[in-house]
Amino acid sequence: MVEKPNISYRSYIIMPLFRKKKKKKMPPIIPRDVFLRSKLVRNPNVQWEKKENGSVLLRIKLPKQKPGLFSGFVKQPEEKKIQLDEIGGYVWELADGTRTVDEVINLLAEKYKLHRREIEESFMIYLKTLMRRRLAGLLLPPDFVEKMKKQKEKEKDE
Repeated sequence: MVEKPNISYRSYIIMPLFRKKKKKKMPPIIPRDVFLRSKLVRNPNVQWEKKENGSVLLRIKLPKQKPGLFSGFVKQPEEKKIQLDEIGGYVWELADGTRTVDEVINLLAEKYKLHRREIEESFMIYLKTLMRRRLAGLLLPPDFVEKMKKQKEKEKDE
């Protein structure tokens, strides 16, 4: 006769909750000097308009979803709207792909008469938010991209 392990019913349910999750591959960490030389670009799929008060309204078209159980009761929005304040709108206007992050930070410091370090920290947090929402991105300098490609090829060969 095979003896059953002394494990309660609850442990069978709870155990999968505490399994180790696979770590997602993180993108390579960008050094500060490379970050400052990168160019800031907007997502071309985002439509935007500037308001009179300096704020910017972003319009993002949402993909159509399959009709669900409650689709007759709740209408799915066709687009998502995001309102940026004056400073956020100014950054959005500057993110045209021609200016580097360093230039954008300098323009912000000049316009709003703040210390560069203070603006740099706030700007990095704001940029992370824009990138997480896929509203903006960075064009890395070509020399850094080449360096990363060579490094990846070396790792493949080994």
